[in-house]
Amino acid sequence: MSTTTYQKIKPVQKLIVVNSRLRHGDMSKVARMAGVSPAIVKSVIEGKQENFKVLNVAYDVTRQRKKNFQVIKDMKTRINKLQEA
Repeated sequence: MSTTTYQKIKPVQKLIVVNSRLRHGDMSKVARMAGVSPAIVKSVIEGKQENFKVLNVAYDVTRQRKKNFQVIKDMKTRINKLQEA
């Protein structure tokens, strides 16, 4: 049994967090960790199917990350700094 504790947030809120921070290869990683197929993970991430185990694993994988648009913004800033130098 996991010892991780969560602040009570709704599944829809978790899904928003996961979708805003999902990266290439995460669906396969979540499928492996949850013990399900990647097709089930895809259905859960798209909101077509409910599976709280998959959603919680996906949330664990993505919750400490920056949002994707923030990563792109940071990369553009670094590129601009390199071009100025």
